[in-house]
Amino acid sequence: MSKTFINSIHQKGLMRAIFFLIILLGGCLHTTAKTVEQQGLPEPEQSEERSESSSLRPSVGLDYTGEVQTDFKRARFVNLLQLYADIPFTRKLSLQLGSISTLATDNEYIIYSLQDYSNINVVFPNIHVAFTVAGLNWQINDRHSLFAGIRRTDEDYFCSDGLSLFTNSSYGILPTFTWNAYICTFPEAALGLHYAYDHKNLRLQASLYNGYGNHELGGEFNVFRFCPKSEGIFTLGQAEYRYRGSHYYMGASLHTKSADRPLSTLWTYAEQALTPNLTLMAIYSHVIGQDVSCRNFCALGGKYSIKRFEFGLFSNYTNVVGFDEFSTEFLCSYRLWKYITVKPVLHVITTDGKTNCVGLFRMNFSINN
Repeated sequence: MSKTFINSIHQKGLMRAIFFLIILLGGCLHTTAKTVEQQGLPEPEQSEERSESSSLRPSVGLDYTGEVQTDFKRARFVNLLQLYADIPFTRKLSLQLGSISTLATDNEYIIYSLQDYSNINVVFPNIHVAFTVAGLNWQINDRHSLFAGIRRTDEDYFCSDGLSLFTNSSYGILPTFTWNAYICTFPEAALGLHYAYDHKNLRLQASLYNGYGNHELGGEFNVFRFCPKSEGIFTLGQAEYRYRGSHYYMGASLHTKSADRPLSTLWTYAEQALTPNLTLMAIYSHVIGQDVSCRNFCALGGKYSIKRFEFGLFSNYTNVVGFDEFSTEFLCSYRLWKYITVKPVLHVITTDGKTNCVGLFRMNFSINN
């Protein structure tokens, strides 16, 4: 048999396994919910002993995203499967695990752009499995927590409800990061530490990672590496203030990819709630340092929600190695079921004076216990 034919069988088999797992888990949850609803019994009061036992119960989650991408001439199908687990050892110490698997029908993107039009695209061949989180989390008290192990930057930064609605990769991690350093952002992770303080309206975060991100489990360049001398370190911190449904962020990072020419990235971001249904968003980022591929990034947008629908519009501008790019995203998100969301999206991207349109149809299935 030819290699192409074998790869085709492998892809179809993996796809069937993914869909079978989704259907099976969805059916189990539906049956459990129906049983509890039919019984109609009130929840018995838990004793302190039982409550402590319940808090030590492991939690797991599955998130599947399937997406059709098209420039209205050809199409491409991309899949992302994410698995999560939180296994408590005590009430304060737990093991956190997360992985991704990707599958695309074509390694060639629909169009070339400086900012990726889809935040689930990967530049590598299909990834069978890669860690995004693997380490110990210490909940010091109700305000302070510390994580040590493998982690991805976008697990904690640039993952607000407003940014998570959109599909452009720049809203998951800014191009002022990705174009200037090979950091631990999707699909890469790195070994490091993450600290968080959360109290009332204020959340503070600080992280330190290996300077380069990886996704391989073995080989010379694997995700378990920590080589500050050869790969530098990547540190970042962010403050978030919450007030009446609005969120305001300010942060800074330092990447020592070269001891004599470190790069510092500054950013600020706001989600301003005008009404309970309408939110405006704005982002600005600037890089301080030499040998910079992307110096500035700015974006302005908004979202409006009504019942099961969310409508979004986001426009941005950046310049990468002398090329200008303007990108605008229009989307509608509809919650089809409590576990399933569908999202038609249109991107209008102008790169170095040439305009292209990309349409996406995304389906997300998410389940957690």
